Amino acid sequence: MTLSARQQAIVQGLLEARRLGQPWQPEAYDDRLDLDDAYAIQAGVAQALGWFPAGPRAWKVGGTSLVTAAPLPEVLSSPARWPASAQSEWLIEAELAFRLARTPSGPADLLACLGTVCVSIELIGTRLAQGLQAPTAWKIADQSVHAGLVIGPEQPCAQVAGFGPADWAGLACRIEVNGQTRAQRQGGHPSGDPLATLPWLLAHAAAHTGGLRAGDLVTTGAWLVATVQAGDEVEVSFSGLGQARLLMVD
Repeated sequence: MTLSARQQAIVQGLLEARRLGQPWQPEAYDDRLDLDDAYAIQAGVAQALGWFPAGPRAWKVGGTSLVTAAPLPEVLSSPARWPASAQSEWLIEAELAFRLARTPSGPADLLACLGTVCVSIELIGTRLAQGLQAPTAWKIADQSVHAGLVIGPEQPCAQVAGFGPADWAGLACRIEVNGQTRAQRQGGHPSGDPLATLPWLLAHAAAHTGGLRAGDLVTTGAWLVATVQAGDEVEVSFSGLGQARLLMVD
């Protein structure tokens, strides 16, 4: 992979932010940075850090009017511990993740290849000084502002096979922090269907990393969000699908 000088400069800035544990302030958030640039920078950071020698095995995907994705370098199993001292407050997202039991041959058999579903907690983190207020392409370049992912026990995907809009809208989700309900609702996925973006991801992965494979895990966007801090014990649950737990440690 050959990066332009501009792309390489951004890669180096993001790598330096990771090394120092401090936000990086670009000279300017260049509006000319487009989606092709963003995904090239994603790949450049991953290559420099040696994340995917055999290709990504986990992904995040989400969005409605603009769908975006990032390959994930590490997935933690619940109950997990997360070092919270890097920042005073963390944003977490309650999500569902799906694992492929078979390698899809194309969009037509994609959903039939899903093997399991599990509750997941995504930790949001950015290396950019402007954080979540940075322009969209810059956030995509910054690993789609991903910090970490925790997954709960996996359940057979048959439990949600055939779910339609009413089923997803009726699925209850809850975030508890230190034993107290912080957020809860029925439904809440931005598109109404957490599986809706998987065909887009199939094409994106084929174009950028060689495609989705049996065993790959995909987390599919936030149903609920909450802020947490060091010392907090977090539990995210979805009705009938289990829970994931996370301890934010000093």
